[in-house]
Amino acid sequence: MKNVKWVHRILLVGLIKLKVMKSVLDLIGNTPMVKLNYLTEDLEANVLVKLEYLNPSGSMKDRIALKMIEMAEEEGTLRSGYTIVESSTGNTGTSLAFVGAMKGYRVIIYETIPGEMGEEKVKIMRNYGAEVHVIAPKDLSNLNEKSVAGAEVELPGRRICLELERNKPDIWWARQFSNPGNVKAHNETGREILAQTNGEVDVFVMSIGTGGTLMGVSEVLKEELPHVRIVGVVPAASEKDLTPGKPYPRTDISGGIISDLVERPGLVDEVVRVRDVEAVNMTHRLWREEGLFAGVSSGANVLVAIKEAKRLEKGKNVVTILCDSGDRYLTEEHYVT
Repeated sequence: MKNVKWVHRILLVGLIKLKVMKSVLDLIGNTPMVKLNYLTEDLEANVLVKLEYLNPSGSMKDRIALKMIEMAEEEGTLRSGYTIVESSTGNTGTSLAFVGAMKGYRVIIYETIPGEMGEEKVKIMRNYGAEVHVIAPKDLSNLNEKSVAGAEVELPGRRICLELERNKPDIWWARQFSNPGNVKAHNETGREILAQTNGEVDVFVMSIGTGGTLMGVSEVLKEELPHVRIVGVVPAASEKDLTPGKPYPRTDISGGIISDLVERPGLVDEVVRVRDVEAVNMTHRLWREEGLFAGVSSGANVLVAIKEAKRLEKGKNVVTILCDSGDRYLTEEHYVT
């Protein structure tokens, strides 16, 4: 009997092949992908979602925080004793707070989300040890459309970061909106998607915040699969139009990756707008029908992915990303990029 127990243990270890990571940072990336079943039961095509909210701090932004910091360390622009600063609607700030803490940096985040929406995110960042300054843009209560375009509301915080960088030599501004590391981090996301789908991707759908995820994944997919359709998603409240093939203005605090994304020929096929209420409703359905506790931008992504899937025949694959966790939308639920 004793020998039988040992055999069972050996078999179990052989099947599971558990691996002990050297650091929590090694858990970033390589997230799983799941096929939606109940939301898509009347569709011929498949909708596949990559669970980026399973990254250590709860969002896909862990990827870019690690990549941007490590690139800056290699280049010598970020050194021991420096302070990391960034303007954020929450997820990048949280990831920088997390990765910065693991690497021993002081982190200051200028949180630019409206109203009470940022309460959970501010608490998480502060729990990681970051110094958080809240810069609240206009209240959403009197607006008909309550979605939030992050690239637009982050501008006041970016101005502060720019001034700090210019006046203090020990400041490193992550500059997620134009940092090449943002795109490079998601080139890897694209390679993971190709591996997980055996190269069978017909449409990729992604919300556009700074544009890093959509550009990084699209570069990889378009190179391997020239036929793939790329659809960007933006909040209906966005004041600026993102039109593939047309110029998007650049300044010291705006444009950057988004400008590259929309101006490069053939990289993005269409950009669609999603209303706040549509994104929130789909997010609730993800929770209750699929058991996927993701945030509201994930609901927007899935909403558009399902619309794309309705156009396709059996066996085709629409891929999208569940960006962050639903635990940062408990106070207020809005579509924020």
